[in-house]
Amino acid sequence: MAIYNLRRIVLESYPILLACAIIGLFAGYLLNSQLEKIKEAPLILLMIPPINGIGGNIGSILGARLASALHLGTIEPKFKRQRILSSNVRASVLMSVGVFSFVSLLILAIAYMLGAVFMSSIRFMLTFFIASMMLVPAIIFTTVASAFISFAKGFDPDNVVIPIETSIVDVLGVTCLLIAVKIIGV
Repeated sequence: MAIYNLRRIVLESYPILLACAIIGLFAGYLLNSQLEKIKEAPLILLMIPPINGIGGNIGSILGARLASALHLGTIEPKFKRQRILSSNVRASVLMSVGVFSFVSLLILAIAYMLGAVFMSSIRFMLTFFIASMMLVPAIIFTTVASAFISFAKGFDPDNVVIPIETSIVDVLGVTCLLIAVKIIGV
């Protein structure tokens, strides 16, 4: 008995990947719409790859774990209190706080080394940290929702969750970053 079915993988993945391409274009559109603001503070561009990359990685780890748990039957595709689901969500939150805090400190150091005064460097650090903390609940929600919905609809979450989640995180990461820029006033 084959564990993987090539036809199923292609049929489930192809439309999702096309939709993800469109979602990714929207992230680029958001950046383009704020080009003047970014030109004023080009260090904002430095923040985009880590917020999207780390956010996507955290969601991918959670998505892979949820897909395995759904296949094994150790969690149900329902938004109710489940010990394994809660443990995975808590681990994702703790991992996010730790990694994003470390990267925030790196951004502080890089901004300062590139010539920003100390208070401006602090603002860049806070901008990244606030954006990432706004992103974490969105990562968790989109990952859990896409895993549960895809599984409940008969799709293999391994084929759809990570592409959906990483594309949505690209848009949400840019959005959260732009909101944090407005809040902090970089």
